[in-house]
Amino acid sequence: MMKELFKKDCLNLDPNIVVQKYLLDGSCYFFDLMENSEEFLFKKGIADSLNVHIRDIAVVGSGKLGFSIKPYKNVLEFYPFKKFDENKISDIDIAIVSSRLFDNQLMKMYKYTSQYTNHGNWNEKTDRKSFAYYMLKGWLKPDYIPKGYKISIEIQKVISDFKMKYGRDINIGIYKSWYFFEAYHINNIKNINLNLIANG
Repeated sequence: MMKELFKKDCLNLDPNIVVQKYLLDGSCYFFDLMENSEEFLFKKGIADSLNVHIRDIAVVGSGKLGFSIKPYKNVLEFYPFKKFDENKISDIDIAIVSSRLFDNQLMKMYKYTSQYTNHGNWNEKTDRKSFAYYMLKGWLKPDYIPKGYKISIEIQKVISDFKMKYGRDINIGIYKSWYFFEAYHINNIKNINLNLIANG
């Protein structure tokens, strides 16, 4: 079973190897359930809408593995490894890794928020501090972008079409480089390793 193999590797392999083996390589759980060409068409649609290479698109999260590797939101030390589509319809999370796109979006947001000074562009629960925190980690996280800001009309349409097709939400995050993408996930694998050791 994939989940048990993943746990075993988290305990025995270097976190870099775990990230490469399970998140950068390997099959995609969600698209393995469909026709062979569906993953290509999905990635191609997103890549074309943002004018990035198809290799810059990665499915992550439970859609990739078949189970979540996020900690429980109220107890960050606990990893329940929740199964994909357990209790509710799971989202499909997408990482887009492109320095050019990342920089372009920062410039657009800078103008949109009048040099980050317009407080009306920020949600109360997702303020500029949260935005800056993730930006410094090389990640434009959708939860913390300015209120009303749209990455592009093209990507909105593509996501809307896929959302209707699959009957589930599609979330995207933009990373500055593969370094930042891997660093984030390597840190998470280290935490999972400690959790597995502690809970035997």
